[in-house]
Amino acid sequence: MDSEKCTGCGVCLEACPIRYTVQLPEAEAQARTAFAQATDGEVVADIIHRHREERGNLLPILLDINRRFNWLPRAALEYVAWDLGLPLTEILRVASFYNAFSLVPRGKHIINICLGTSCFVNGSPRLLEEVERKLGLKHGETSKDMLFTLEVVRCIGCCALAPALRIGDDTFGRVAPGQVAEIIDMYT
Repeated sequence: MDSEKCTGCGVCLEACPIRYTVQLPEAEAQARTAFAQATDGEVVADIIHRHREERGNLLPILLDINRRFNWLPRAALEYVAWDLGLPLTEILRVASFYNAFSLVPRGKHIINICLGTSCFVNGSPRLLEEVERKLGLKHGETSKDMLFTLEVVRCIGCCALAPALRIGDDTFGRVAPGQVAEIIDMYT
């Protein structure tokens, strides 16, 4: 494969004997070819412009796009590749390496349940069960209304407050299962 000529169309995947290459989820086919809103292209162009002169600007660009959209839309990745003159395969390699990035749409509010050692021994599995019950989701899923995405993490950096959960930038510590519904309702 010549990465300089790659357009990211995926045709080569069918004949390729290597099966651990980056593949975008097919369920998001409609999001792969165009921005959701006409102004989204301008947002991505502005993000690229802000970081253009930085050395190693790909990560800050992808981080800002991920923050803005809550995921990395295919159209944004294609625009970054075109604007920076990089092969799309290079962009996808970086985007799929870091767990801070998502290649699938996520909800407006991302709920992180900590299952690190301190949180785990202090009851975070019960918190996870309660959040799953309240939202009707399993970890890794997004609600149909695109309001919540539930994710499990190994640490959110507040072991003294175990068990803890985070919704967006808000951290809740020493959470009892009975408090979960009230916390989630603050975001509906």
